[in-house]
Amino acid sequence: MSLPDRLPATARSVEAPILMYHYVDATPPPAGPYSAGLTVPTTQFEAQMDYLEKNGYHTVTLEQIYAAMAGMAELPTKPVVITFDDGGLDDYTVAFPILRAHHFTATFFVITGFVGKSICVSWQDLRAMRADGMEIESQTVRHPDLTTVSSTRLSQELSDSRTALVQNLNETPIALAYPSGAFNQQVEAAVREAGYLVAVTTRPGRVLNPGSSYAWPRLRVASDLSITGFARLVGRT
Repeated sequence: MSLPDRLPATARSVEAPILMYHYVDATPPPAGPYSAGLTVPTTQFEAQMDYLEKNGYHTVTLEQIYAAMAGMAELPTKPVVITFDDGGLDDYTVAFPILRAHHFTATFFVITGFVGKSICVSWQDLRAMRADGMEIESQTVRHPDLTTVSSTRLSQELSDSRTALVQNLNETPIALAYPSGAFNQQVEAAVREAGYLVAVTTRPGRVLNPGSSYAWPRLRVASDLSITGFARLVGRT
């Protein structure tokens, strides 16, 4: 689908939770001091996907959200976006098979400079995921705090990661996840200049507004979230 570079004045807001995951596995990966709190146990993730399926939720991509805002498509009932940050190997080995078993799609934000490292997905993994309908998007090259780097580094992180995704997946990404959720007006402007259409944050919320397409909120799925808590998280207020 060919999307417009800018949303039209007639673009409408969309209510759809964007769920934010990092790792899904039986044990946290050796990825630093925060990995335990960012790892949703496999059985818990399976229960959450079961809940979505049994309760009539339909997974959609950020591209579909953007297209619906632009008036180019309609969203299914009870839409939900499932996103993963950082590009851990478990994206492919654990989360992807569970999503595929439920006939779900998801958006995977990858740090392109880390692709192929020992605990990260490979380009081959990402190509297989993309071929099965998963959306692969950018989380920069090295995952720096974009609010603290030089303007040159900022531009490189955004454009080089995008180029790497085009070269290795033969598809142009439309979305960026801000590393650690850090952004400001200068970063938003650079993201727009680099050619991205949307960016997602770590700020909570479920209403996606066309006027803030470079600051869409997400809902963090905590590692110890009960299924009752998950139901409240995805349920409409």
